[in-house]
Amino acid sequence: MIDAACGVLESAPIAEGLHRLTLAAPEIAAQAAPGQFVHLLVPDGAHILRRPISLMAFDAHAGTITLGIQPKGEGTRLLCAAKPGDTLRALGPLGRGFDAKGAACVYFVGGGLGVAPVCCAMDAFATAQSRAFFGFRSAANAYGMTQAPCPVTAVTDDGTLGARALVTVPLEAAIAQRRPDVILACGPLPMLRAVRRLALAAGLPCQLSLEERMGCGVGACLGCSVKVTTPEGETYARVCRDGPVFDAREVCLDG
Repeated sequence: MIDAACGVLESAPIAEGLHRLTLAAPEIAAQAAPGQFVHLLVPDGAHILRRPISLMAFDAHAGTITLGIQPKGEGTRLLCAAKPGDTLRALGPLGRGFDAKGAACVYFVGGGLGVAPVCCAMDAFATAQSRAFFGFRSAANAYGMTQAPCPVTAVTDDGTLGARALVTVPLEAAIAQRRPDVILACGPLPMLRAVRRLALAAGLPCQLSLEERMGCGVGACLGCSVKVTTPEGETYARVCRDGPVFDAREVCLDG
């Protein structure tokens, strides 16, 4: 884990409600893994808590990390307002990421902002047999498909891109045709619940990356705890330190 001053190389919108930041962060990029995140310090000096942002891509050779940020509150809006030449403070890489090493067929599932870490996982684990399934509100919110390393099926809430359907509809159809070795997913909680139920019913290994509000980002404040099942019974894990990626068989998402 490194706390580094990172130069902004690129700052631009990539879809409606989504901004991309590319930072020069050679030490973080050298240690990064798909599914991990960084904790960004808001540059105004007034916001004490950092903002957790998933890695959308990283390049250890170039020494860069790319982040997808949704400008929802003042802190994230200030981060999105950063310009090339500015400097942002980043702590990372943090958390436990995806692991699909050796899998011949991976199904990737992303919804909304959760497509960003799934893109990072695709860069690492996509094969010729792999497929991706993305869900967006509308075509205006879509991203991550033009240079994807495997075929992508996109659906939208309003039908402006692909079918008007939940992302689990094409996923379930694909599983019926070819069972993957593992499913990797990130997105809103209702989507993750549906993917989890589908994977467990089919007896498929599945890893879920949880989107959760965080305080410290390093496991000290316990503000991002989630219920998990262990051989000893139910307990709580910290999304920032024990996740954000969890085995679908272990994490409890239904309350």
